[in-house]
Amino acid sequence: MINFILESIKQAVRSLGANKVRSFLTMLGVIIGIFSVITLVTIGEGAKTFITSQIQNLGAGYDSFIVVAGKDQSVPPNPKFIYSDISYLKARVPEIKDVVAITPGTGDIFYGKKKFKSPIIVGITANSPELLHIEPTAGRFFSQAEVDGRKKVALLGPTIAKDLFGALDPIGERIKIRGNKYLIIGITKSVGSIGPIDIDKRVVIPVTTAQNMMGTNNILRFNIFPKDLDKMEEVKEKTRLALIRRLGNDDFRIMTSKGLLDAVNNILTALTGFVSGIAAISLLVGGIGIMNIMLVAVNERIREIGIRKAIGAKRSDIAIQFLVESTIISLIGGLLGIFFGILGGFLIMFFIKGELVIAYWAVFLATTVSAAVGIFFGVYPAVRASRLDPVEALRYE
Repeated sequence: MINFILESIKQAVRSLGANKVRSFLTMLGVIIGIFSVITLVTIGEGAKTFITSQIQNLGAGYDSFIVVAGKDQSVPPNPKFIYSDISYLKARVPEIKDVVAITPGTGDIFYGKKKFKSPIIVGITANSPELLHIEPTAGRFFSQAEVDGRKKVALLGPTIAKDLFGALDPIGERIKIRGNKYLIIGITKSVGSIGPIDIDKRVVIPVTTAQNMMGTNNILRFNIFPKDLDKMEEVKEKTRLALIRRLGNDDFRIMTSKGLLDAVNNILTALTGFVSGIAAISLLVGGIGIMNIMLVAVNERIREIGIRKAIGAKRSDIAIQFLVESTIISLIGGLLGIFFGILGGFLIMFFIKGELVIAYWAVFLATTVSAAVGIFFGVYPAVRASRLDPVEALRYE
């Protein structure tokens, strides 16, 4: 049986080679269908990875939740958080492992006669490298003593460092922000952009120094890290109650990156599935094309079928021969569709500077579906060929 199937495969390949143009046109529907599905799934998976990395660049990982001043997102926040709220929250909610305080601002940077206009200035706590992965690629991060002492030290984003200093080493130099000089102690690693905002155009300084710079005692946001991730909801609720008690109101909102990421991923998955379903309609068209061509092949080879039956071929032998041929056509079309789909996904991600993520489950599914299409739409022509009367077939002109 195995030898017969192998021989049928060889014969199918010879038949395809003898009618190259017709074979390619037969495969085209399957190629387009698989190409569309693989490309869309690849783009969808790449979008998930991109959005996840962008949210995590904001310091919103699965291991923490964010408390932001301002309950109403449609109006500018009026922060009431202060630096001492860190110790207050740790004392009131012992399940908290650590807290990062963040307060943003802006201001032009001057180095000699050079000026860098309106970068992001991020005031942050000393535990950020370990918790938010804001790590220096050169130099060092500031210490807790420098935060407590409100020292004027800064780390530059790589874009600012290159613009102001070129190939020179900026560490140890001083820049001027809002009339005060800051000692450059490090360069942060590159993290790219979040939408239109280039995170590499940032200056990182101690949160207490940022408060002095901006003339405020308030902090915009806390990233809160629970000791036990399984108790995330419990810690969120205790934190909410503690802050209401401290502020006297609930003018803040709590955001969990996991919920945000899951929601975005669910939307992208549903959208990818919906669009892929539409694209898969071309597989149905391709399958019908295969069936039509196989019916033509049966008519072209009626005498051959008659001869084979006359010398002892069984119905099952004839059916398997044509079924193998239709499967080979569909499978080759599927493999070509997978190749072009991955290539298309690569080119799209290359031009939009996204990360190529190959969904291997989609590749496996596409291969299986293409084979199934060939089998399903090849059954009728194969059965029709097997039922031909050998006497009538030999008389056929």
